[in-house]
Amino acid sequence: MAYQVLSLKWRPKTFNDVVGQAHVTDTLRNAFNKNRIAQAYLFTGPRGVGKTTTARILAAALNCLENQDGIPCNQCSNCLEIAESRNMDVLEIDGASNRGIEEIRNLREMIKYTPINSPYKIFIIDEVHMLTGPAFNALLKTLEEPPQHGKFILATTDIHKVPPTIISRCQRYDFNRITVQIIADRLKIVLKDEKIEFDQDSIQAIARKADGSMRDGLSFLDQVIAYCGETIAYESAIKVLGIIPFDLHFNMSKAIREKSATEALTQINNIQSSGVPITDFIIGFSQHIRNLLYASLPDAEKILDAGEELRTRYIEDAAHWDKRDLLRIAHLLLELEKNIRRADQPYLMLEMLILKLLEMDTSVAIDEVLKSLSGQPAIPIKLRSKPEPPKPVEVNTKPSSKPASPTVPDSAIVETESIKSKSEPISSPKQSAPIVELSIADMDSKWGGIVGDIYKNHTSIGNILEQSRIMKIQNNRVVIGISNASLFHMNLVEKKKNQIEEIFSRHIKRDITLQFEIINQVENTNDTQVSHPENRPVIERERGAGTQSEAVVERIIELFDGEQIR
Repeated sequence: MAYQVLSLKWRPKTFNDVVGQAHVTDTLRNAFNKNRIAQAYLFTGPRGVGKTTTARILAAALNCLENQDGIPCNQCSNCLEIAESRNMDVLEIDGASNRGIEEIRNLREMIKYTPINSPYKIFIIDEVHMLTGPAFNALLKTLEEPPQHGKFILATTDIHKVPPTIISRCQRYDFNRITVQIIADRLKIVLKDEKIEFDQDSIQAIARKADGSMRDGLSFLDQVIAYCGETIAYESAIKVLGIIPFDLHFNMSKAIREKSATEALTQINNIQSSGVPITDFIIGFSQHIRNLLYASLPDAEKILDAGEELRTRYIEDAAHWDKRDLLRIAHLLLELEKNIRRADQPYLMLEMLILKLLEMDTSVAIDEVLKSLSGQPAIPIKLRSKPEPPKPVEVNTKPSSKPASPTVPDSAIVETESIKSKSEPISSPKQSAPIVELSIADMDSKWGGIVGDIYKNHTSIGNILEQSRIMKIQNNRVVIGISNASLFHMNLVEKKKNQIEEIFSRHIKRDITLQFEIINQVENTNDTQVSHPENRPVIERERGAGTQSEAVVERIIELFDGEQIR
């Protein structure tokens, strides 16, 4: 006997065998029990969820010679003929091939004749949305008032193309996409009956690949069995189905979190060399970000649709992320998915998006911004990507003879996680050997390179330090004054203080401690320990309106409940 594919071999034969559509099957069974069978039914939903199968079961239940409360016996001649599509009283019509008015006229003539050896003459029209407008109009009267022995069952995957006049004459049943878990459970039953060994990750991968379609799930399982034989392994299953492994998604998200451009571009090259369609990667990566969001919620074990090992991995990885950052990444991925299908260079678009994500700073809550603007101590914001141990820092402003910016008081203190007392001396960094005293001239000669390196890693910090000057050098402590800075900017600099000190130390070949102060203007002074902008190289950038523009931006953030992003 010829081999029968799993999607046909395991096709449901009773309402109880149909999975994931209990709202439809229960209603139809109750209709039989109460003898309330309609003259026309309309089944709609995605592909492979059981519309045509349910139509055949309904036809068998109507014409079964041994019918018991809507359950066909599947043993009588009528049931066997309907299952083999050769019953003269149950006609299954393909709407795509018989879509014209002439075919519908023939149907109207056929329904007038009584059934040969069954209670009803039943017409199943599959893909009914393919009928033409005149064909639909010709069907209206017969559909509304068929003969007592006539029944119609229509099925479609695109309900929007079916005229409302047709829908109003039928009982409409919407079939849902089948969940991953239901598909996985069904596949396990099939594999156990086929006596094939499998692992949980393989079944979950096939069920996700099915995308809500039970027929697709069985077809994919057939394909995997043909490749793997008697034992299905995860690596073999994802290879034959072209599924991107989870490790690639985790590696990509880790590269974005740690701002590693080299690792991110390496993963993109791996995708391109594997030949996987780029849209499949974007869809899979979007689902990966969604799973990270779900994993950060309470009771994540119940929400995540994944195996136990994978679920644990998601929960551990989600602890390193801020939910607001994940939401921003998901939004950009959805925009890319929408636009990339029309792109001539899709991989270039993906690369540009990943590089953009690498440049994005961690989200800042609006209440933290407002507290900074109002002069209250700022709430420390911890970056999850590269956590650093807190260091005590004290930053004082320098009094000025001219009025201060409207958003910044004459004196302010920006505090980090632990506040250091003014009387406590600032500890000098450890040095292995005596080093010649630093001078402002030495710092001026290296200033351009220092700020340039800071720009490469943190553009926003580079913009702030570009408007700064060295005010004093004492031992290994360098005091930097920042012109017209707000407390928000000072807090931003303090968060990156460790990284800034590393860049300074790398350029001047010694360890130093930085202290930042707010100055309201660039002052002319005879103090030899003050460095003026004209005495050192800087990176020239076009500036806006200064403090006035910053005040406007901060006011907009306050009014519209926004956040500062790059």
